[in-house]
Amino acid sequence: MKQKNKIIKLMALALFFILGVNMQAQEFMSVKISEIEVDCKYLEEYKKILKEESELSVKEEDGVLVLYALSHKDNPCKFSIIESYKDEKSYQKHIESEHFKRYKQGTLHMVKSLKFIPLEALSPNMRLNKEF
Repeated sequence: MKQKNKIIKLMALALFFILGVNMQAQEFMSVKISEIEVDCKYLEEYKKILKEESELSVKEEDGVLVLYALSHKDNPCKFSIIESYKDEKSYQKHIESEHFKRYKQGTLHMVKSLKFIPLEALSPNMRLNKEF
């Protein structure tokens, strides 16, 4: 389990490198990973709702830098969501958004477990800009 958490944290760090997210401490204050397991009978419905919510968050909220939803290859009913926000205020705005509330209320009966992991950048002054 500890190895799995290390892998997820390394994935999050790699994602920040790849996407060129500015990790300056004063601008980048809120990083989280959500680990979610859903009841498999709701799998397709949950994936649809999660996809809609994550896409809307990134598209409509300036403070949402990354909201990357991943399903586990070894168990498709488990998900990890890597989230980063410009600052804590942006995170609070996100959880008050109508689309997040719709996601949360619409999936409550589907979720078997939820673990929320706040993270801290190891090198907060790191910055990588790449164009793809």
